[in-house]
Amino acid sequence: MRPVGFLASNSRVGGDSSESKGTAARRGRLRGVPRAASAERAAARAAEAPEPAGLIARATLQDLQRLLSVTTQRLRALCACEHVAAWALRPDGSPYLASADWSGDPPAEPDATAFAQVTRLPAATHLSAPDASAEQLELARIMRCDAAVPVRSERGALAALVLAGDVRPRTLAALDAAAHRLEGPLAVALALGRLERLDQSVRRLDRLAALGALAAEIAHEVRNPLATLQTFLQLLPERREDPEFLTRYVDVVTGELRRMDRLLDRIVETARPAGDDDVASAEVGSSLEAVGELLRPRAVARGVSLTLGAQTGLRVPLSEDALRQVLLNLVQNAIDATPPGGAVMARASARGRQVTLRVCDAGPGIPPALREHIFEPFFTTRPERAGGLGLAITRRIVEESGGAIEVDAAPGGGSEFRVRLQAAEGRAQQGAAERSSEE
Repeated sequence: MRPVGFLASNSRVGGDSSESKGTAARRGRLRGVPRAASAERAAARAAEAPEPAGLIARATLQDLQRLLSVTTQRLRALCACEHVAAWALRPDGSPYLASADWSGDPPAEPDATAFAQVTRLPAATHLSAPDASAEQLELARIMRCDAAVPVRSERGALAALVLAGDVRPRTLAALDAAAHRLEGPLAVALALGRLERLDQSVRRLDRLAALGALAAEIAHEVRNPLATLQTFLQLLPERREDPEFLTRYVDVVTGELRRMDRLLDRIVETARPAGDDDVASAEVGSSLEAVGELLRPRAVARGVSLTLGAQTGLRVPLSEDALRQVLLNLVQNAIDATPPGGAVMARASARGRQVTLRVCDAGPGIPPALREHIFEPFFTTRPERAGGLGLAITRRIVEESGGAIEVDAAPGGGSEFRVRLQAAEGRAQQGAAERSSEE
């Protein structure tokens, strides 16, 4: 009795030709492709078990592999032939031996030329018939097969079935029927596989876009600590004998360098999901005071007076870095918009459970038609300067913490930015809210 074999994988056919049919079948099961009866039970279990959304295409392709396996086995039993093989296409378009059932020598692995020749056939064809074309006879010789049929869809070739053995009219009819049965499931499975790969590509592009936006944001925010360092170095020759200046600015510069380090850490942590340990709160008064230390030299250099004030004990649900970033962007913009001799005011107050931060400048104001656009990334009313990210970053930080930001005309001219945030939990905040003044 001649040895028999069974294959259902995307690897090359191999194994000792003396391998028994039972051993080959067990090898097929170990590779994850059961025989016909267990395939049907596995398919039933797969239909009952819920699949995660990201695994739908993978599960469908596994079902496709089982379907090809069952098809080759049934065709070989029906046609009593030496072997039946199913050829399919990898995602890169290269053909491979997807499933086979055989006795004697294993089927040949297809190449692109053989696959293309079979897919050009109009229907199941007797390749080794006396009246076959020279091309068909050569294909039969090289691939060691006697008949073949393509499996097509409207989009083109999906797979191919080939067999070796005696070819009769009923053999060709069985090949045609099997190909027609495979068309629908194959088309669906391959379409879902393409969608899954497309989804993976889209997710990768989303991650790259998020990383690009984060990099642009960090590049924008690193400028502020660098400006602090530059100011310190410019003032150092004149005030190096002033111990108070050195002490104050060393603390400020050290704090800004640490903030730069934390900003860069965000690139590494950008994929980490937020958890309960990410909940933070910051004290508004100390953050406003730190921003004043950073920007007062800038205001003095421009001839602008800077007034800052906050109720004691106010806390908001932002990290200290995030709150400083919001205040720094708003106050710096206000200083830059105010002409020499003008004044900038930044105050924080609370009413009930809401904290309001106000930043007013004495600049020309913002036309009503532009007030929504100024919060868009890279929008700027100063084309001579690169940037346009500060207010977009500020709005993102505020809105992610459940707050809101708006801009209006200031009472005495210029613009007034208002940031509204829920007060952070804490006894100090409750006391501050009770002592809040009228807005």
